[in-house]
Amino acid sequence: MAERQTAQYKQIENDLLQKINLGYYKKDDLIPTELELSNTYHVSRVTVRKATDNLVAKGLLTRVAGVGTFVCHPAVTLNPSSIQGFSEVMQRQGITVHTEVPTFMVQKSPSNIASILGIETGEPIYFIERTRYANDVIFQLEITYMSCRLYPDISMQVLQGSKYQYFEQVKGMKIAYSNHTVTPLHPSREIADMFGISQDTPILKVANTTYLLNGQVMDYTELTLNSPKYQLTYVKR
Repeated sequence: MAERQTAQYKQIENDLLQKINLGYYKKDDLIPTELELSNTYHVSRVTVRKATDNLVAKGLLTRVAGVGTFVCHPAVTLNPSSIQGFSEVMQRQGITVHTEVPTFMVQKSPSNIASILGIETGEPIYFIERTRYANDVIFQLEITYMSCRLYPDISMQVLQGSKYQYFEQVKGMKIAYSNHTVTPLHPSREIADMFGISQDTPILKVANTTYLLNGQVMDYTELTLNSPKYQLTYVKR
């Protein structure tokens, strides 16, 4: 079967999106005109308009009649070099957050998860699915595994808030660091529909293991980020 090629307008949309996410175009910047973009990408203005229409619909660009098209909503950034949870990152930027927990159950730990958590295979673990919203937009999907033996007091109330705040402020257990493995991918149809993007839009998946100061693993979480809205940035020290 021949490989399906990405439509020209989608290639332009993804390129403009990448430039916004990388800071090439910053908030309130005026992007090039449709004529300039059509010359840059060697396509018609209709094709350019379709690409920018999609970014306007996603809230990343806005048009001002007689002036041009501006960047209006750059992606929120998560800096993994600082140990902060989703709620803290959003609240620091003045964004209202809420969390839904469609799945919270106990199951036996498979060997691979047990190895990550530092427990015995077959030990009870929490299996948790959370949907994280910022200003009522889905920014992040989470699948989390935690030891029931080490953390027997995890509850739905805890999971609807910030795990990081709960461990540090309620339990008095200091978070030391997190290990991240980041994988770019194209979303499934289900994820694309949930995020309001096309399956051609690249997103990020992050495997995140968080360690406490006492050496215990707090949790292992797989994060699927709505990358047009929510980006990772790394600071080398």
